[in-house]
Amino acid sequence: MNAPMRTALFPLHQRLHARMTVFGGFEMPVSYAGIIEEHRAVRAAAGIFDLSHMGEFEVRGPRALELLERAFTNSAARLRIGQAQYTIMCAEDGGTIDDLIVYRLGDEHYMLCVNASNIAADREAIIALNSTGAEFRDLSDETALVAIQGPRAAALAAALADFPLAQVPRFGVAQGAVAGARCVAARTGYTGEDGFEFFTAPGDAAHLFDALLAAGRTAGAMACGLGARDTLRLEAGLPLYGHELDRATSPLEAGLDTFVKLKRDFVGAAALRAQRRRGPAKRLIGLRTDDARSIARQGYKLFCAGREVGVVTSGTFAPTLERPIAMGYRGIGEIHPDAAATTALEVEIRNRRAAATIVPLPFYRRPAANR
Repeated sequence: MNAPMRTALFPLHQRLHARMTVFGGFEMPVSYAGIIEEHRAVRAAAGIFDLSHMGEFEVRGPRALELLERAFTNSAARLRIGQAQYTIMCAEDGGTIDDLIVYRLGDEHYMLCVNASNIAADREAIIALNSTGAEFRDLSDETALVAIQGPRAAALAAALADFPLAQVPRFGVAQGAVAGARCVAARTGYTGEDGFEFFTAPGDAAHLFDALLAAGRTAGAMACGLGARDTLRLEAGLPLYGHELDRATSPLEAGLDTFVKLKRDFVGAAALRAQRRRGPAKRLIGLRTDDARSIARQGYKLFCAGREVGVVTSGTFAPTLERPIAMGYRGIGEIHPDAAATTALEVEIRNRRAAATIVPLPFYRRPAANR
């Protein structure tokens, strides 16, 4: 078994006494002070994250857009310079290879941010599609990623920037220095809050992390690990690859129809058009256990009228809501005919079944004043 990889911020995590775990092949911090405390810091002020395990690719040249249009469900042709978009890469059968973000940095210059566990698979799939000769480079080993998220995040980061960072719109991208570190700065995130993700050189990442943490400490900002990132994204109803998304699940089944532009050809488009015509076999749902105590975790079975109808994909205690929440898939054709419109289910937790209710996603939206 190969030893886990480490990001450039590993010594910083040791200095901050992080509790570590292996995720996506990397040794990463789960938490520093504690998951609930870090989660609440992001909702109330700001949290700083090491996301350097993520992968980054560069696509350039006159054939760059052609490659992206072939590879992904969303249309990169809609992007102006300085804009980013969420998109999905599918297999021919419509199953999900990965979900990612595309950033347009120049006329014929794009960057992709992909999930850590899928770097090799994504690289292989994109290279296989690159028959027209777009310039492709895997920048993962030479790129670190530091994020700051929360209602105070933009103001704290803007005070350290040498360019008008606060003017960058949601899903916008700009370049400049933050705390002296040259960055590609994207107003994106995975927490349901405002904030920025800074792509920078590995040698500058620790200084940038420390500077953001120091700038925000009096405002209540904290270093945050992947534990809080997961509870934050689940409250926001955001899918995680390997949970809500995988090769056996299409973006239509995951409720990501907005990011699938079917009036164009891309890998998997024909399968997705057919799925839209006949309807998906399953649908992603939000769940709350009725007793507000039982936690429905990944892999737990869902039942309706005594019949197994689905499975939980993610579940946790939600610190903002102060109760358990979960997401899962309900088979469209598996509901008992007498209960077709019901929102009531049961989740099998160990050897008992707990009552649960289907609720709309997301579970949490940040207050209008913070948008």
